[in-house]
Amino acid sequence: MQTSGFTHRLTFHGVTRLAVKLDFLAGLLLKGLEVTGTKDFRGIQTRVGEVLAWRNMFWALSDAMAHNPDPWHDGALLPNLDYGMAYRWFMTVGYPRVREIIMQDLSSGLIYLTSSAKDFQEPELRPHLDRFMRGSGGYEAVERAKLMKLIWDSVGTEFAGRHELYERNYSGNHESVRIELLHAQTASGLVDQYKGFAEQCMAEYDLDGWTAPDLVPPDID
Repeated sequence: MQTSGFTHRLTFHGVTRLAVKLDFLAGLLLKGLEVTGTKDFRGIQTRVGEVLAWRNMFWALSDAMAHNPDPWHDGALLPNLDYGMAYRWFMTVGYPRVREIIMQDLSSGLIYLTSSAKDFQEPELRPHLDRFMRGSGGYEAVERAKLMKLIWDSVGTEFAGRHELYERNYSGNHESVRIELLHAQTASGLVDQYKGFAEQCMAEYDLDGWTAPDLVPPDID
């Protein structure tokens, strides 16, 4: 798999796809908070910032995979595998967290809705819906319902639950996405480089103090 370049391309596709999905979910969350009138609460804003941070990180990984590629055969290049493997792990934590924030902070607004669009077509019912189901910030009842139904489809339905399971297991189970990160960096020699870095540091001092020529023992003025 490593030799074929499959994993490089799989993870590059996956992280870019996920980043686009988070753009969409971030937009839904921001609009949903406007409708519910809670967008200016400090606690709410901290969690919006967290969603945006997850979004930014996945786009950064996608960019880094393209701009710092791995050499392949005959001068060809592949998306950076180390960054792709990092995406595999972070997606198992990030996507469920984003979904949790949306459900937590939009809360009952996601279910305080009509059962069907046909309810708005009932002459006796429509005035009550327009009055009691309108949103904050000038959102009319129909507009609020349309938005909240879309958000519910995205985070609360069976379809949404399948999407979370999909992200958790997109390229392997919860153990594989962790242990294969170690195996990949062992095969590439990075694990040995990490240990060598630590050994280089330890080689610069002994029982008598610093051995490196550019470091001064603490007892010398």
